[in-house]
Amino acid sequence: MVNREMENMVTRNDNLSTDLDIKPVGSSASIFDPVSADQVRLMRWALQCLTEKYRTFDGQGRPVDWTEWKLFLSTGYGCGFVCNDLDAEEGHTVFQQVLDTSPLGEQLTVRQLRALFHYIIRSERWGDMGGDKGGNTLWVFLEADAAVVVRNRLSEV
Repeated sequence: MVNREMENMVTRNDNLSTDLDIKPVGSSASIFDPVSADQVRLMRWALQCLTEKYRTFDGQGRPVDWTEWKLFLSTGYGCGFVCNDLDAEEGHTVFQQVLDTSPLGEQLTVRQLRALFHYIIRSERWGDMGGDKGGNTLWVFLEADAAVVVRNRLSEV
């Protein structure tokens, strides 16, 4: 029963292509599980792909259908940036601070980065309601240029 619940939790509202499907592998990461330098680099790469796609967006199509959008979401899970024991409020607080003062993104700790991505990715998974721009959390992050600041921070940790 636990595996079915996990599968529903992870794949709800997903329209991922076959090669990007998220398959549950047991349980989500814990905030107490360390992330490796490779995981951080991979998360940075996924965010870079997404920010480059956003920069060239011409208004045609649905951002939630972009491979880069899906890649970012699945990389967050696969690299331990979505945690089963993280409080969403912590991520929401970091999200608001980064949007309000973009330079704050240059100083985020690994825990704060994980909380931020956890909040964004979970918001997209559970709040997209079929909208073209998902739950809008990721889109707001991209529009505010906060994603670029945070991406640069990922290259420093």
